[in-house]
Amino acid sequence: MGVTFAANWVKDPRFNNERKTERLIVDALGNYPLLAFAYNRDNLTVNAGPHRKAGVGGGGDARWHMTVRRRNEGAWHIILDDQCRRVINLETRPRMTGVF
Repeated sequence: MGVTFAANWVKDPRFNNERKTERLIVDALGNYPLLAFAYNRDNLTVNAGPHRKAGVGGGGDARWHMTVRRRNEGAWHIILDDQCRRVINLETRPRMTGVF
């Protein structure tokens, strides 16, 4: 069980600890069965650790979040609180060609 970490998964150097990032994911498993299913099958990759406004020119999601994905499928944004200490919500992100 667990996650793999994509190359360049650290988007904000303040949040570069794999264990803390995985702990946040584990905290979300009880509330989100599809995420738990992927985690328990070793089919979950952390594409981007805690970050916000990651897009070119400051675009992207302004909330603190992580991006995780299932192999060859869509992804989720795990929305975090302002201190990146707990999970607030999970939002589906459809697979987009060339992005994942």
